[in-house]
Amino acid sequence: MIRILAWALVAAVAAGTILIQLQGTAELAFWEVLLVALVMLQYRGIPDRNDPLERPLFSLSVPEPRRLPRDVASMELAVIDATSGYLGPDRRLRPALVRVAQHRLARLGHNLDSEAAFELLGEEQWTTLMSKGGDSMSANDLEALVSRLEEI
Repeated sequence: MIRILAWALVAAVAAGTILIQLQGTAELAFWEVLLVALVMLQYRGIPDRNDPLERPLFSLSVPEPRRLPRDVASMELAVIDATSGYLGPDRRLRPALVRVAQHRLARLGHNLDSEAAFELLGEEQWTTLMSKGGDSMSANDLEALVSRLEEI
């Protein structure tokens, strides 16, 4: 890009010097437009060589994402639904928490229905996780359950 602009500048100076000798302004405008068109055609014909001397004239900023990632948004909705009781905690949040608990306990060699899981989670968190009622979870119960799962 820099080389092209340098050659275009040299050509423009040479053409300008020659065209100053011409007295007619219509001819001058015609030759200048023809010179600009020639430079543009030459620029389009040069392949990209990844030359380190070539720098973009301006850089475009990458926009920040305007939405949350799908996983984060779905878990956020699950928490809102579970605490509000709108769709019930058994619909989204509790199955996700059960999968997390199964995975964490499986690393230790335990099953979710075992006595060891009951002891590791604690009675209150285990009943919160395993209850099948349509009752919504309180924010405190949910926080205690997630904290206990993180400790395992």
